[in-house]
Amino acid sequence: TVYDNIAFPLRLKKVPKNEIDRKVRQVAKLLRIEELLNRKPSQLSGGQQQRVALGRALVKEPDVLLLDEPLSNLDAKLRVIMRAELKRLQKELKVTTIYVTHDQVEAMSMADKIAVMNAGRLQQYAEPSELYNKPANLFVAGFIGSPPMNFVEGSIKEVNGEYYFDSEHFKLKLPSEIGEIVLSKTSEVIMGFRPENAKIIKEEQPNTIQGKVYVVEPLGKDVIVNVKIGEILVKILARPGIEIVPGQNIWLQLNMDKIHFFEKGTGKAIV
Repeated sequence: TVYDNIAFPLRLKKVPKNEIDRKVRQVAKLLRIEELLNRKPSQLSGGQQQRVALGRALVKEPDVLLLDEPLSNLDAKLRVIMRAELKRLQKELKVTTIYVTHDQVEAMSMADKIAVMNAGRLQQYAEPSELYNKPANLFVAGFIGSPPMNFVEGSIKEVNGEYYFDSEHFKLKLPSEIGEIVLSKTSEVIMGFRPENAKIIKEEQPNTIQGKVYVVEPLGKDVIVNVKIGEILVKILARPGIEIVPGQNIWLQLNMDKIHFFEKGTGKAIV
């Protein structure tokens, strides 16, 4: 039964029967599965089975809780519910929890600190907001965020004291302080900007990027507009109800305070 599953690690430790009963019922109450204690695992839903597995770990009162992709087998709706439940539990129990996941939404919504790994190497260890706003390199920048950051290769040039990002398909004037910092490191760079940091306008204005609407994806509260800039495809988050159609010429106005630059060779962040 569910009761026996949760009690199993305590029985292995030869914990007294009355103490086992107290701890099992305490954990079941915390996990909100008191009414399931007499059921068999085969009678449980996916979410209920995950709670029982969690109960078996928590009943031992661990100093550190290690969760390895605990929500990966659940459907999307249940994952959202269990994500909130796990966060509530962690705050109530105040137990240090190491949570392994490939889902960046899980990581960003649940963690106090995130360690981003790639091929066994630590890329960055920081709070979620810092990972999002100040990614250490191209990998972190492309991994955190949905839709992910857009990237464009190009070079930084200085002309009569003014700084420009020059790509194959467009030229963008940069704030002097950004241009100076980047050019002091390297001239060959990759520029990054997040989908929400570009505004779609229908008429050309100074320092904008011309593109053509490729695909429009309405998502209810947002619209993702896929824009072709030459051979480059970028994603832009637009307001619902925006009146554009595939094939239409548009211009992108970037928030220059929110652009990122990375070294082309190493992928390391510059600004």
